[in-house]
Amino acid sequence: MQEVERSANKLTALPLIFITAALFMTMRNMPVMAETGMHMIFFNFITVFLFLIPAALVSAELATGWSHNGVYGWVKAAFGPKLGFLAVWLQWVQSIFGITSILAYVGGSLAYVLAPELGNNKYFIAITIFIIYWLATVMNFKGAKRSGLISSVALIAGVITPTLLLIGCSAWYFLQGNPLQVNYQLTQENFLPSFTDTTGLLLFLSFVFGFVGIEVSASHARDVVNPQRNYPIALFTAAFIGFVLTLLGGLAIAAVVPAEKIDSINGATQAFSILLKHYQLSWLIPVVAFLIAMGAAGQVSTWVVGPIKGLWAAGLEGNLPPYLQKTNRYDVPVRLLLIQATLISVIGLLFLSSSDVNTIFLMLTSTAIVLYAMMYILMFLAAIRLRYSHPEVHRAYKIPGGRFGIWGISLTGGISIFACLLIGFIPPEPNPWGLWGFESLLISVCIVSIVAAFIIINRRQSNWIDKSQNSSLIYGEG
Repeated sequence: MQEVERSANKLTALPLIFITAALFMTMRNMPVMAETGMHMIFFNFITVFLFLIPAALVSAELATGWSHNGVYGWVKAAFGPKLGFLAVWLQWVQSIFGITSILAYVGGSLAYVLAPELGNNKYFIAITIFIIYWLATVMNFKGAKRSGLISSVALIAGVITPTLLLIGCSAWYFLQGNPLQVNYQLTQENFLPSFTDTTGLLLFLSFVFGFVGIEVSASHARDVVNPQRNYPIALFTAAFIGFVLTLLGGLAIAAVVPAEKIDSINGATQAFSILLKHYQLSWLIPVVAFLIAMGAAGQVSTWVVGPIKGLWAAGLEGNLPPYLQKTNRYDVPVRLLLIQATLISVIGLLFLSSSDVNTIFLMLTSTAIVLYAMMYILMFLAAIRLRYSHPEVHRAYKIPGGRFGIWGISLTGGISIFACLLIGFIPPEPNPWGLWGFESLLISVCIVSIVAAFIIINRRQSNWIDKSQNSSLIYGEG
C-alpha cells in the first residue's frame, strides 16, 4: 500500500518545472536590479553566461548520471563521503539563513496589505517568520506531489501573474507617452557599469544570488517520472523563464520608480502603487501586495523540503541516527523538518535584537551567499573529477565538447562563484559592526558550519545505515 502511494506521488515534467523555477524565481530580486538602471541588462547577461548556464548544464549532467541524492551523491561519487556530506550540509545550512531572509521579505510585502509602516516593525517581521514557516512546514508533510502543487500555485499566482501585470502596466504607461524614470540612451556609460568601487561588485553579487538554487530540485529526482528525460527539460525551461521575466520585471520597476527612491525590499509594490494610482486602481494595491507575498511564501515552501531531503539521503548512510532518518508514509523526513523549523524560528529572533530590520536582512543574505558559494565550488569540481573517475557512467545529458567542454563550463561557473565568495566578505550598508566586526562574524559562522559537518560525519556509525533502502538510492549510482 505504501509503495502504491509513493508511486502515485511521482512528479512529471510540468510540476518539476514549477518547483525548479520557484527555487530561484521571485519578485524579491527585481528592485535591486532596477536600482542599476540600464546596467541591469549587462549584469543579467554576465550572470546568465558566467553562472546560471554553467550551473544548469553541470546540474543536468550530474543529475542524469547520478539521479539520486542531489549534490550529496555527486560530490560523494567524486571525492568521497566526507566532502559529499560537507556539500549537502553547506547547502542545507545556507538555506536556514537564506529562507529567514526570504521570510522577512514576505513580512514586508504583507505589511502593504495591512499597514505599510509594519514593514519596519521588528515584532511584526518576527511573528511573520514564525507563522509562515511553520505553516509551510506542515503543508509539506504530504510529500513531493503536494510540494509541486504549492510551488505551481504560488509561482503562477504570486510571481508570474504579478510580474506579467507589472510588465504590461509599465509598457502601457510608456506607450501613452508618460515620462520614464530610467535613462535608456544607447551609450557605453549607460550600459556598462564601473567596477572601480565596491558598489558594482556588490550589485554583481546580488544578481548572481538571485539565480542560485537551480540545482536543489535534483533532490526530487527520485520522485520524478523518467528523471533522465524530465530533469534537463525542467532545468532549462525554468532557467529561461526565470531569466526573461526577472529582466523585464526589473526594467518595469526602473521605468516608473526613480532609482534613488527604490526600496530594495518592497520596490515591486512601490512600482505597482505608482502605476495603479495613475490608472485610478488604488484598491488593487493590497491585492497585488498579497499576491507578491504569496509568491515569496511559495518559494519558502519549495525550500522547506529541497535541501533537507539531500541531508536526509546522506543520513541514510549512517551519518544521522535512525531517529532522524524516519519518514512518514509520503517519504517526508518529518523529524528533520521539525528541527529545521525550530532553527529558523531561533534565527528569526535575531530581528528582535536590532532596531533596523534591513541590517539583519543583509547580514543573513551575506551569510547565505558565502556558505552557498563554497557548496557550488565543490559541485563544479565534482563535475570535472567525475568525467575522469567515472567515464563509464551513462549521462542522459552530457555537456558537449568532451573534456574541454566540461573544463570550460565548470571553470567558468567555479571562478565566478569563487569571486562571489570573496565579494561576500564586503560588508553591505548599513553595517553597524564595522569592517572587522562584520568579517569576523561571517568567518566565525563559516568555521562553525564546516566544523559541525565534520563532527557529525566522524560520529557516523555502521549500525545507523538504513539497509532497507536500495543501494542505488543510498550511494547515488547512475
